[in-house]
Amino acid sequence: MWFPIVLGLVLLVLTEQVLTNGPLLAIDRWTRATVQGWVASLQRWPWVDDTAERWTDIGLPEISGTALALVTVVVTVWKRSWRPLATGVLAAVVLFGTVIPGKILIGRPGPAGAPVASGDWGWFPSGHTATASICLGTAALLAACVLPRLRTLIYSATTFVCVGVGFCLIWRNYHWLWDVVASGCITGITLWCLDRWVAHER
Repeated sequence: MWFPIVLGLVLLVLTEQVLTNGPLLAIDRWTRATVQGWVASLQRWPWVDDTAERWTDIGLPEISGTALALVTVVVTVWKRSWRPLATGVLAAVVLFGTVIPGKILIGRPGPAGAPVASGDWGWFPSGHTATASICLGTAALLAACVLPRLRTLIYSATTFVCVGVGFCLIWRNYHWLWDVVASGCITGITLWCLDRWVAHER
């Protein structure tokens, strides 16, 4: 039970720091400067940026959302149970019910510094990170229900892909570190709850 509580506290602290422009944002600025220094030093290898750009695309709803939808349908038919379908729907509700309102209400400017115009969404928390992590994480939970022997491989591969999305978003200067971490907290809480929900299918 401590796991979601700790993540919730971290999320609250980060949100408060973003809203008040607190001292922890210095870590955001340091991380951005450090990573962009790495980017500049690798300009002679443009394929690195190209790979990072493509990796961030995994966070698009068209990719991660489609993957979740396909896995949900397959597992629902395979298990002949309504629970996998409900799991996929719950994941989508949590994703759109937390990240989008958070972006709108908090309205944090991105690393490029452009102010958030009226009616636009902010950068905190990271939508791409949350979309990839919640959708692919939920898909992994469902897939592990029908492929229990591959559970460790499925979870490890999913974690690698989702962490990569977050890192590449920072690499491409699309998000601050805390934007990504906040979405990671939301993902962790969501998947912790859904894991207990889908446990009945194992």
